[in-house]
Amino acid sequence: MKKKLLIFMMLAIFVLGFSACGSTKIDLNDYLIERRNNLFTAEDEMYGVTFSSGTREENYALDGIRNNMQDFAILTLYRLDGDPLAKDTYTYIVTIDDEQFTGYLENSAVDNSYSADLAVNVGDSAVVNVKISFTGYNFNEDLTNVSSTFNVDSKTAISIASNELNEAINDITSDKNVKIEAVMKVLKDSSTSEAVSYYWYVGVVSTNGDTLGILIDANSGDIVAKKV
Repeated sequence: MKKKLLIFMMLAIFVLGFSACGSTKIDLNDYLIERRNNLFTAEDEMYGVTFSSGTREENYALDGIRNNMQDFAILTLYRLDGDPLAKDTYTYIVTIDDEQFTGYLENSAVDNSYSADLAVNVGDSAVVNVKISFTGYNFNEDLTNVSSTFNVDSKTAISIASNELNEAINDITSDKNVKIEAVMKVLKDSSTSEAVSYYWYVGVVSTNGDTLGILIDANSGDIVAKKV
């Protein structure tokens, strides 16, 4: 449990919170500015790739104000040993069913990976292939939708989060001038020698700067960590 709490603290964007009471039923679907519904992955001998898609607000900003939503996906390349990727030019070709997307990966500002945003939201049944080329190496793999094996899908996860964070949200929005917005994504924990674990993370931020979050086991539905 301590290890899982540490993962939550390291990976979650929102780590502050509060406790309160309230009676208004909250549906966080109405406040999501970023919602990732699935996670596709692949590995070869040295590198791993993740591909996650959903919807995100235009002119994305964690400011408590929800704007128009648009389709998006994030493609990420990383080393399996955790070392930083070398500074290089990383070109990608992503084939989703019969549609291709091409471009360049950019160095992440928060970890050792390179990533790119795509303007697409793919379904769970999509066939996804990723080719990434850089100096002396070519990554070419079909991706597996690992989220299709979750017992807890994104719809269920947001329902759990809505119930668990309801009182805290009611507290911060008791001031009618305060607004909230939320994000949802899949987090991966491969820090142990046991099987890889996946979690749904839901975070909330208000216009006055209050934040809270919850981490839900994607298979059991258990709440691993919560900041309220």
